[in-house]
Amino acid sequence: MSWNTIQADDVLAEFTPVEAATLQSIQGASDRLAGVLLNSVNQTRGSIAAGGYGLDAAGTVPDQLRSDVIAIARWRWLISFPQMKSMQTDARKAAFEDAIKRLDLVGNQKVNVEAPAGSVSAPSGNWNSENKLVPRGHPIAKPGSQFTPKPNDYANPDGPADEPLI
Repeated sequence: MSWNTIQADDVLAEFTPVEAATLQSIQGASDRLAGVLLNSVNQTRGSIAAGGYGLDAAGTVPDQLRSDVIAIARWRWLISFPQMKSMQTDARKAAFEDAIKRLDLVGNQKVNVEAPAGSVSAPSGNWNSENKLVPRGHPIAKPGSQFTPKPNDYANPDGPADEPLI
């Protein structure tokens, strides 16, 4: 997977040919789509940054969130045309709402985002976070695991007895 840009044609590809032709015939629709798509990409990148994940080149999004960006842009573009109620289906609205929820999860680090090319570390998890110099008393035993030995206890009770001292 990688980070790529999303074009207006990618959003148009989500419509049937008749729907796409109808939308493109509206004056200023393509300019409006470009602005809506830019806002959707920026919102996605903002959620990624809010989650503490790295970002790739400006205007790119990870492929794992590509369909979410398209769903957000598609829905926002459709609702900008009040006369297009027939295209504002429940399925498209549900896809938009799911995409917004996923971006919230990304921003709250509940969903990991793939690292940009050339990056090797992800912000989630702290593997090998232990200090490299470990002090002598590390780890300190908890009081429940410490015990007081009984007198005359030996580590090996079946072993030979100690010889008396002269």
